[in-house]
Amino acid sequence: MSKLSQKIRAAGRAEPAPLGFAAGAAKAPTDSLLCGVRLGDPAAAASAASKGADFVILEGVTKVRGVAKVDASVGVAGDFDADAIKALVKAGVDFVVLAGPGANAAPLADESVGRVMALDGDLDDTHLRLLGDLGLDALVIAATEVPLTIERLLTVRRLSSLARTPLLANAKPDIDEKSLELLRDSGVAGIVLDDAGKLAAVKKRIAALPPRGRRKETHTDALIPAQATTPHDHDEDDDFDE
Repeated sequence: MSKLSQKIRAAGRAEPAPLGFAAGAAKAPTDSLLCGVRLGDPAAAASAASKGADFVILEGVTKVRGVAKVDASVGVAGDFDADAIKALVKAGVDFVVLAGPGANAAPLADESVGRVMALDGDLDDTHLRLLGDLGLDALVIAATEVPLTIERLLTVRRLSSLARTPLLANAKPDIDEKSLELLRDSGVAGIVLDDAGKLAAVKKRIAALPPRGRRKETHTDALIPAQATTPHDHDEDDDFDE
């Protein structure tokens, strides 16, 4: 399992409180949303991790060095064959980002690296359902504009529901807390920024989000009048003489 996948699973999950005298000493939950950054220079990955990046996506790079010891999960976007994947894994790369359904399928057969797919266009319901069977760690989806619209939120929910795969949403650094909460509760596991300099501010907003919770059920049950449930009086039947 890739480090990215582990981080996604751990997001928002609190450690159970210990029993006995140590009760109440549970560890604080991790942030309920991951925050990553897109970079063009592998040398900048360590700096991004020190600023709080949970993951880094490298784009437009031909050689990857010095990422094995980076605290954040590091991925590389591109089109890869089997030999390229081996070289990336040796360099310490945790996952690869495939450029949509048209990308080389070789990474799908290699479990030594995490697999993420970028979705720029729209896929029909059948293709989205089939994506859920590929064992992808996540899907990177298009940028979320601020303010977040209901239409965009429904699109995110559709992707999450049909693909059954965690979503990483591209986002602007000025995204507000309410939008972050709505995206999280719609299936988004993390956001991707283009500016590492804004990581601290966005991480602060994520840390302030309320815990994940189930929506309260507001179903209203129809009440049957008490007299309607009273057994029918059969006295007249009892007095009937055959």
